Amino acid sequence: MAKETLKQTKVADLPAPVLPAVVEAVGTTLAPTYETAAAEYDVTQHNIFSETLRPKKRVKRVQKDADGNPILGKDKKPQYKTERIEVNRIGIPLQALIVKRRVSFMNVGKMQLEANPVDDAEKKLYAMVKKIREDNKLEFLEKEIARRMLSELQVAKLWYSEPVDPLYWTSIGAKGNFRMRCKVISPKLGDKLLPVFDDYGNMIYFGRVYESKRSLAEITGESDASTLAQIATTKEKRFDIYSDKMIYKFRQERTGEKSETGDGWIMESAAPHSYGKIPVIYYSKPEPVWAEVQASISRIETLVSNFGDTNDYHASPVFVMTGNVGAQFLEKGEQGKSLQIKGEKGDAKYVTWEQATEAVKLELDTLVNFIFTCTQTPQMSMEDLKGLGAASGVAYDRIFMDAHLAAQDEIDGEYGQSTQRDINLNKSFCAAIDTSLIKAAQSLSIKFDIPLFRINDDAETVGLLQKASGGAKLLSQKTAIEYSPLTKNAEEEMAEIKKDEAEKAALEAAKVKQPILQ
Repeated sequence: MAKETLKQTKVADLPAPVLPAVVEAVGTTLAPTYETAAAEYDVTQHNIFSETLRPKKRVKRVQKDADGNPILGKDKKPQYKTERIEVNRIGIPLQALIVKRRVSFMNVGKMQLEANPVDDAEKKLYAMVKKIREDNKLEFLEKEIARRMLSELQVAKLWYSEPVDPLYWTSIGAKGNFRMRCKVISPKLGDKLLPVFDDYGNMIYFGRVYESKRSLAEITGESDASTLAQIATTKEKRFDIYSDKMIYKFRQERTGEKSETGDGWIMESAAPHSYGKIPVIYYSKPEPVWAEVQASISRIETLVSNFGDTNDYHASPVFVMTGNVGAQFLEKGEQGKSLQIKGEKGDAKYVTWEQATEAVKLELDTLVNFIFTCTQTPQMSMEDLKGLGAASGVAYDRIFMDAHLAAQDEIDGEYGQSTQRDINLNKSFCAAIDTSLIKAAQSLSIKFDIPLFRINDDAETVGLLQKASGGAKLLSQKTAIEYSPLTKNAEEEMAEIKKDEAEKAALEAAKVKQPILQ
């Protein structure tokens, strides 16, 4: 996805009133060209449910009167009418499954920060960054960000400040009167994302168009009671624009208003901020992870739906009699059906399918394998895993190697780059909150590490560690008790174990002191 740019030399010359038109014009060009991602991800919007792409079946039926007799025309022939009968529409959410497993193998919820602070200021900054991320529950938001990036192709973290008691930071030795909060914004959440980059790929503006109700202050300030209810419930368009120094807020012009530039946007506020960077982290992808196999997924849905239609018409057995056959058909639940066949050519049998279902099954299996292989998605159903037996953790690492490679590609790409920018932005927040950390924010380098998604094999891990330590003991009795899933209180359990050992030792000593009778 090519990035349309805005000449950096003109950035400082842009007056606030023209920003909405410029940001929207340039930012819109960055929208992903793969426009059907949302519809493909949502199984209810698949083509299989479209009556235009999959019309109802046209069937001619004989018209009958109230007694069930065919209605005849002037030519004494039965009259027919055409009816449309609903067909099977079976959607399969393979796109959502592919994204879900890709996000799981990315394992972004287990992200860990890595830094080597050398003095008190850097240690304080590092602690502030971790506190910001922990208080905003980034371990959960990162999974949402990854999922929305892979499915919606556009998502962003919007950071904003709110006042806080100065005691909020004293636990880590910092000081400040506000803290940072994080909000996820994306097209599916009702946001239009409009990033603007300069000639060097740096984001110089970020626009967000959305709908919102009027503020409480505006509602309470309305004197006309007849329009108060309408104002309170009606949403209006808003346009927020962020730069590295300012936050501009615009709203759609109302009845009787006229914007300065004629673009329909009225500026409500222009507030400076001290972050030094745009408080938005933008994530994007040119196409979804299932793009190359979308045609195969559509074909599977068509095959399964058609097979359902075939079953509706032909699944019940068809009984064929030829020649001179006498039969008494029985009602449901009766027994003792009998046939009387006369003559050499008389016969009676059920009509069954021979190879039709095998051909459909072969195509389905081929398409499913193709989809999972080409998207590097592991097949992890109970049916797929039961044949693996008691495989070790290392064995599963090899089985899931392709999925790990795909996840690492995402982390090394747009997601990883944006995540590193997010960490650097957090450092700028800390320096804005506590200005004594400005130098530390410039000198301290904070990276991140995401461990591989693994199926834990504790026995294998302990065995490897014992081998590495020459067979030495790895855990104390207390630590082993704490890790036991049956233990509720390790201290009480240790006391009970010592008590049992003392009673056992006393019994053994008593046996030794007893005389041996001849």
